[in-house]
Amino acid sequence: MKKKTVVASTVTISTLTAGLTLINQFSKKILYRESLDQDNQVDWYSELGGEKVKIKNSKNLYLQGYLFEEENANRTIIGLHGLGKSASSLKESFYFLKELFPHSHVLLYDANAHGLSDGYIRGFGYKDVLDLMFFNMYILRRYGENHRIIMYGQGVGANTILNTSGLEKLKNVDLILSEGAYSQANQYLGYLCQKETKIASQICSPIIRQIIKNEVKRDIKKMNTASLVKKNVIPTVYIHAKEDKDVPFKMVFPLYNHNQSNKLLFPIKQDYLYKLKGLEDDYLKSLKEFIEEVL
Repeated sequence: MKKKTVVASTVTISTLTAGLTLINQFSKKILYRESLDQDNQVDWYSELGGEKVKIKNSKNLYLQGYLFEEENANRTIIGLHGLGKSASSLKESFYFLKELFPHSHVLLYDANAHGLSDGYIRGFGYKDVLDLMFFNMYILRRYGENHRIIMYGQGVGANTILNTSGLEKLKNVDLILSEGAYSQANQYLGYLCQKETKIASQICSPIIRQIIKNEVKRDIKKMNTASLVKKNVIPTVYIHAKEDKDVPFKMVFPLYNHNQSNKLLFPIKQDYLYKLKGLEDDYLKSLKEFIEEVL
């Protein structure tokens, strides 16, 4: 019996050690950018008629943006991508946004530690707030202090916009399109970890939290967008795919319910909003009616 107990204990310890190693590897992978992937960033923007723009953020790091100007535009759409992606991932969304909002400039940019922007520590939509403020001011300096803005974000990009608005740091923004945002960073990262490691999110979340605290002195449990949107006063559309592969559908409800501004909950069957391009059904019409009402 003792021998069997020792063997069982050894197997348990070995399993726990392997699990902790997987969670640690996942945490480091999402927290840090290992390399600059330049091959996938070449000339995609020029195909859409854009130009590169760079700004320096509060930490003296260069952030890479892509500006698509249109003659006689009366507003600018600022678009933010998801975790681990870059502005180039928004190409399809670019076409749909141009259809929704004709006569608009578009500015897409690579978040800190993504794409061609500087940095190697990711901000999860919270440390990215100041960067968005810088791009917001860049647009107002370029086109005038009365220029109007619409903001669109996917995943972490959407969280960046919602957090910045909740902190009352956005200027001249008339509408937010939030696609696939999460309610709380700790839960979101736990879910992603479970998907990758097959270890329950309830185990992953506290370990990820501690690793990130030890590494960069940030507490992801305090990164709570659902709490911040209580002070959001900008009209907001909450878009979320029912089968979202990265953020569970249920995470949209705390955001929508806590949001204090004029708002629309817009669930979709498709993976992304841009897949509604060209449709003229009554459901899409409800989105367009909300947009017309608030702009």
